[in-house]
Amino acid sequence: MHISRETRAFLLLTLVTMVWAGLMPTGKIALRGVPPLTIAAIRLVIGSLLLSIFLARESRPVPWSPKLVRTLLVLGFVGYCGSVGCTYYGLRLTTVTNAALLNAAAPVSLALLSMALLGERPSSRAVLGIVLSVIGVAVIITRGSWEVVKQSQYNLGDLILLGTQISWGLYTIYGRRLMNTVSPLAATTYTYMAGAIWLLIGCIILERDQWHFAEVSWASWLAIAYQSTLGSFAHFWFYDAIAVLGPSRASIFLNLVPVMAIGIAYVFLSEPITPSHLIGGAIVMIGILAATKK
Repeated sequence: MHISRETRAFLLLTLVTMVWAGLMPTGKIALRGVPPLTIAAIRLVIGSLLLSIFLARESRPVPWSPKLVRTLLVLGFVGYCGSVGCTYYGLRLTTVTNAALLNAAAPVSLALLSMALLGERPSSRAVLGIVLSVIGVAVIITRGSWEVVKQSQYNLGDLILLGTQISWGLYTIYGRRLMNTVSPLAATTYTYMAGAIWLLIGCIILERDQWHFAEVSWASWLAIAYQSTLGSFAHFWFYDAIAVLGPSRASIFLNLVPVMAIGIAYVFLSEPITPSHLIGGAIVMIGILAATKK
């Protein structure tokens, strides 16, 4: 049976959505036996090896220089040590549901940073979307209670996750400049490697006495394997689908990731879904659609 390129692209996007939706629930399982930076380090080391296999097939040369090495190290620290590594810290202190909903607001965080750092002027629709998304995030982190605001009883994990969005936004904005020098695959691979180096240093210094290999359950190891392999391959599948469908059509599928992640957490981790999740999440999603619609 012949499958068209477009049908194959939609199938790949469906698979990508399912894989990425499982990253936070499996991250929660992995954290039961392995500390945050160590999980991120393992994930990026394995991911770097997988990316290197694909990079070896690329013919475009890399113009190595001290400046390029410094750029890769800075981006690796900001994008992967500061964002991915700290995401596990945030996830350890909050629920998958909160993490998924807050992560859904990442496009809005990027838009705010672009306005502040690049002087971009968004449309009126985009401004409305940003305002709505900020309101939705506020409902989520305050759990819909004014008492949380008055007594400053915010969940530290939620605040850390908001901070990681700033790190990832900075990585995205300044990482674009790197694409003028090297290919997207080379940029991803080498920043992955730089991030792995920073995370290895961090987990050796901070976490080597916090866990023991023999005490980690198979469930945690399987969760880490899922994140390291399928989580890395999903990037290739996503870019493959973009090449056929274009960024606009492909990105629509990403809006399903937090919804599916919440469903997985509800079914397999027994996490409750509260009215503040439903209301705040709905406001965030409406804001994102308003902000990103052309």
